[in-house]
Amino acid sequence: MSDYIWFAISGVLFALSGSVFVKLGWQIWKKQKSDLIITYHCERVSKENKQAYCTLSGIGVLIMGIGFFLSAICIAFKQSVFIFIPMTAGLVLGSTMLTSAVIKYNR
Repeated sequence: MSDYIWFAISGVLFALSGSVFVKLGWQIWKKQKSDLIITYHCERVSKENKQAYCTLSGIGVLIMGIGFFLSAICIAFKQSVFIFIPMTAGLVLGSTMLTSAVIKYNR
């Protein structure tokens, strides 16, 4: 297959992945659905901290989704290795936020 087809397939997969992460992040953040997070990490979060935990975790997942979605948009305009920069930045920032939420509120 040509490179164009591979980039098109990658763009569609990135957009779908980004959409799923954005939807999950929004539900965790705004609807406080902590059951979408790994149960082990939610068991020891107190009721007082549940909203803050869901907010920080939800925004982290949302940022991951935005990173994937921005990479999908970059694929449409530029077909180079630099398309992975938004995805990588989103994954690093989102993972950092998720980790900090677990460390801060899971005691």
